[in-house]
Amino acid sequence: MNAVTFFPNKSNNRDRYSKKTQLKSLVSRTDEKFNTWIVTVEDRWLEEIAACLEGNFPDWRS
Repeated sequence: MNAVTFFPNKSNNRDRYSKKTQLKSLVSRTDEKFNTWIVTVEDRWLEEIAACLEGNFPDWRS
């Protein structure tokens, strides 16, 4: 018998911790990308509204 037989939870805990860390990293990056996207959309939206107020209406047909 080896140590894994006596302490099976040690390996499982490491795997669980690793997966949890990966998930946190993924969620963090996803939130970051989403926030960046929102800011970009807001910036473009404001530019389009400003252009419309100046009488420069975009051609949305294409």
